[in-house]
Amino acid sequence: MNGPKEHGLTLDEELKAWLSGASKVVVAGIGNPIRQDDHVGVKVAEGLQGRVSGNVHLIECETVPESFVDEIVEVRPTHVLLVDAALLGSPPGSAHLYDAEEVVGHTSMSTHTLPLRVFCEYVFMLTGASIALLLIEPLITDFGEGMSPVLRSAADRVVDTLSARLP
Repeated sequence: MNGPKEHGLTLDEELKAWLSGASKVVVAGIGNPIRQDDHVGVKVAEGLQGRVSGNVHLIECETVPESFVDEIVEVRPTHVLLVDAALLGSPPGSAHLYDAEEVVGHTSMSTHTLPLRVFCEYVFMLTGASIALLLIEPLITDFGEGMSPVLRSAADRVVDTLSARLP
């Protein structure tokens, strides 16, 4: 998979291609609830509650996705989607799929104790699942609660897109 700069696809088109053949999907929402827009990944996972089939397992990881490795492995997923905020130089609210390798050189919102690339490699080693990062460009990452209107709107769009595309 490529980032949006390489192919110009919409998030819906990216998800359609990535989810081809998916039978069991883990969606892990990542984010810090006291860093405003950084909480967007968790908000997406929360928003999917009640809107996805039993083939989708939702996890609200907050800042410690590594604490949920055993839960992810137990699900035996074909696909693992990590939803997080990341500073990638896109307009605030932009959302696209990336491979872990694609964002290594960028300043990702690293509030997690384990870098996401290492986490992705570990989960892949244990599950063999296809792994992607759904990254959303934040507007405000200062300490404080609540997301900006731009990111609340982006989270709603991502939830709608995912609920329509997940198996």
